[in-house]
Amino acid sequence: MTADTRKVLLERDGDVAVLTLSDPASLNALAERMLGQLLDAIHQLRLEQEKPRCLLITGAGRGFCSGGSVAMMDGGGENGPITHITLGTHLHYIMKTLKDLPYPVVTAVNGPAAGFGFSFALAGDMVVAARSAFFLSAFRRLGVSPDGGLSWMLPRIVGWARAKELMVMGTRLPADTALEWGLINRVYDDATFRDEALALAREIAAGPTLAISLTRKLFWEGWSRSYEEQLDQEERLQPLTFASDDATEGVRAMLEKREAHFKGK
Repeated sequence: MTADTRKVLLERDGDVAVLTLSDPASLNALAERMLGQLLDAIHQLRLEQEKPRCLLITGAGRGFCSGGSVAMMDGGGENGPITHITLGTHLHYIMKTLKDLPYPVVTAVNGPAAGFGFSFALAGDMVVAARSAFFLSAFRRLGVSPDGGLSWMLPRIVGWARAKELMVMGTRLPADTALEWGLINRVYDDATFRDEALALAREIAAGPTLAISLTRKLFWEGWSRSYEEQLDQEERLQPLTFASDDATEGVRAMLEKREAHFKGK
């Protein structure tokens, strides 16, 4: 495949995998070719033998992801009418796979995150944004209901009233307000955004990523459990981390009053 048709880039920076949506002209809208390549990249991440210890997701150019291609929503594909792409086969499959990855995910929102792009941004365990970025539930403007799990995630993160206003009114949410509301973790200046997002991903990748993986599992599953059920699950999972090399190193480092050197094992 030639470079000009590559819409999704998957690269390695040491222990960090960097997935970049790369169609700047459309603000990284999810058209047929990009969706196919994104699905392939997600499969590769799930199946590769030498797994990264952190995944960083970002966009090329001025946008993070402007959501689904409007032309594709109207039935037009790059090679004729589309019949093989559905929420279940692509978009929602991608979200479910990201949730179940055995390592942490950082989403680096470098620009507008609209529609499914809004949902995609919230797939990160850490969500960071450039100061000029914004979030938009664009579904209202198209006359359609939301997807990507936004109706599940948004009220749980920012509260019922704020979530309904964002979705019912289609209000644009600037990065600084998103930080104030607790929707995202950090805001970086545009000029240094990529370097700082990558530095954060490297810092996470150097941590006890086995324990972080099980922690993210507890967070995701905790929404649907009672307090007692969550205690029981913590009781089942913690012995797995105590048996790891990382736990041995962490205890030794604490006793020896030095920095721990984790391997993610």
